[in-house]
Amino acid sequence: MFDLSQLSFDFSALPHWMPFSSVRELAPAPAPAPAGDEETILDGRDETLEEQTRAMLLALDMPGGAKLVTVTWNARLRSTAGYARYPGWAIELNPRLREFEGQVDRTLKHELAHLIAYHRSGRKRIEPHGREWRQACADLGIPGEKAHHRLPLPRNEVERKLTYACPVCQTTVQRVRKFRRPTACLQCCNRHAGGKYDGRFRLALVAQR
Repeated sequence: MFDLSQLSFDFSALPHWMPFSSVRELAPAPAPAPAGDEETILDGRDETLEEQTRAMLLALDMPGGAKLVTVTWNARLRSTAGYARYPGWAIELNPRLREFEGQVDRTLKHELAHLIAYHRSGRKRIEPHGREWRQACADLGIPGEKAHHRLPLPRNEVERKLTYACPVCQTTVQRVRKFRRPTACLQCCNRHAGGKYDGRFRLALVAQR
């Protein structure tokens, strides 16, 4: 049988105990070392930018959007500076924006303006960079914002093999992928249906290469 009397304990290696009366007397934990540039996260959500975005939405009296909005760095974006998804209230930014002074803030507001414009318009169909978007840009402090950036990002040429056409005005739209949901001619919907979707003007696939 194991004899407990043979056990010995050495407490000499333990740190010296000092009495204290409050946790305030304890030494603070060492601060983490600042991360170098090589450790910068290129992909993933950015809590700092999300906080800034929530503040802008709250200032415009949009608490619902402030609760939902997310801002993410997406290294898969190449020629695109940013991207906005509604009603998901999601903004994606190209990490290369960090290379150009002031472009992170400007692109963030550019994409946020899309979400604001779609939210304000409700079910009404609007132009992506139309009057509603321009008003949202002005509200965010970037009046006169251009629809497309002119940053020296690598071009991503994609062949658009699908051609859709409006059955009424015959306007054509070139697409890379098929529409996932019924989509109507914006011009005809604005002109004849008060900006709402109308099946009479649903775009039809007329050519595929």
